[in-house]
Amino acid sequence: MRAAFVTPEVMPFSKTGGLADVAQALPLALYGFGVECTIFTPLYRQAKKRLVDNGQAGERIRLDHPVWIGDEAQSLTYRVFSHLKPQVVFIEHDWYYDRSHCYLGVDGQDYADNVARYAYFSRAVMEYCRYVDDAFELFHAHDWQSALIPVYLKKLYAEQTGCLKPSLLTVHNIGYPGLFPAEQLYATGLDWDVFTHDGLEYYGQLNLLKGGIVWADAVNTVSPTYALEIQTAEQGMGLEGVLAHHSDKLSGILNGIDYSHWNPETDPHLPANYASRNRSGKKACKKILQYEMGLPVRSSVFLLGVISRLDRQKGIDLLLDAFGRIAGLDVQLVVLGSGDRKIQNGLTDLATRFPEQVSVEFGYDEPLAHRIIAGCDAFAMPSLYEPCGLTQMYSHRYGTVPIVRATGGLKDTVVDYTARRLNHGQASGFSFSEAQPAQLAEAIARAARLFFTDRRSWNKLSRWIMRLDHSWNASAEAYARLYQQLIETTQTTSGASHG
Repeated sequence: MRAAFVTPEVMPFSKTGGLADVAQALPLALYGFGVECTIFTPLYRQAKKRLVDNGQAGERIRLDHPVWIGDEAQSLTYRVFSHLKPQVVFIEHDWYYDRSHCYLGVDGQDYADNVARYAYFSRAVMEYCRYVDDAFELFHAHDWQSALIPVYLKKLYAEQTGCLKPSLLTVHNIGYPGLFPAEQLYATGLDWDVFTHDGLEYYGQLNLLKGGIVWADAVNTVSPTYALEIQTAEQGMGLEGVLAHHSDKLSGILNGIDYSHWNPETDPHLPANYASRNRSGKKACKKILQYEMGLPVRSSVFLLGVISRLDRQKGIDLLLDAFGRIAGLDVQLVVLGSGDRKIQNGLTDLATRFPEQVSVEFGYDEPLAHRIIAGCDAFAMPSLYEPCGLTQMYSHRYGTVPIVRATGGLKDTVVDYTARRLNHGQASGFSFSEAQPAQLAEAIARAARLFFTDRRSWNKLSRWIMRLDHSWNASAEAYARLYQQLIETTQTTSGASHG
């Protein structure tokens, strides 16, 4: 089976969030289930730099016809890396993609021409599959940036050889729907008959993700609970009605994590490696992390970590309010992240008020992220909503107990601690239900209490979660089954329509 895996970002070439990690790991895992993926992604500035630094040029393919994006004819150029596994096809267009950020200008807002940029991306993929390689059996699109793929398959390329294939749209975060002024529909090349209540129109604006949901043959999210949550007014972000209407084709498949990259036994970023059977290296990681972050080095303190985009969705403001309630405990907090200026200022103030308990590093540092996850006793994720979450799974792998709000993928992966659940091999962290500072503080206090008063049970919990299986195998198998179902349904439908 061959699949066109269409993603706006993929590690190690581009990354703004967890999608890039998924796009790297899932196609690799799918090979084990008979699926050969080709990754299609834009050739951003950072991707081009990495290829140049590695001395990689790839095969350059240029089609002899353009595509029209609005009133402008745009040439079609590709960089094909067929020696990579999986194969990667970069869409090359310097005007659209040679920029400092994938999606946002210096003002932090969407580039004004984002509809044109990602309409071109999707059109370029379709043209490649039409003229260069028409053997793909399925298109797998990700988020709003490639949500036009299902629309184009049904509306613009419905009769084209190589394009009569089913599509799957994965929604990684419905909070980013690709919402733009209505007049930008012109850049897509689609007729205005798609700009309707049951199409791409959303309260007078253009909603790309909505279009993908409507025209995709199947839609999935990155956890079963999130698939249910986004059909509610609380978390549907205005698309709950559309999703409920299309619930028959909506499902949730939990993400996995890459164990070759996240493994405390071999992790090159750690000052000491360790395993569940011998966790002495974790103690060394804690000591070095405290020293690195400028905190008093004490093994007896309860060290809590946070690695996050600093915005309201991630619940960091809850943590700011909650810390005063737990500051009297023997607890330290280390934070790595960047984002909302108000939240950053709040964290700076917190570190100033509690200099021996709180240390903050703004930005993103991959090696430091590994050291925080390894060196902390517990890890906090108080998200208002969380489609899947990966860091709680990284924490499990490193024996760092997650403390989470029970939402989305966090609810699917973290079972709240009780002594009985631990004894039955069920507990995998601490959780709370309501997005309230008091509930977060209480969950942290419960975890700290176990750490301080029953170290034997704490260590048992830490060892147990290191053995949980969050590999991509189960998820890849579920995707492979879904791919096969879509292909078989399409073939059956196509056969019936020609019978």
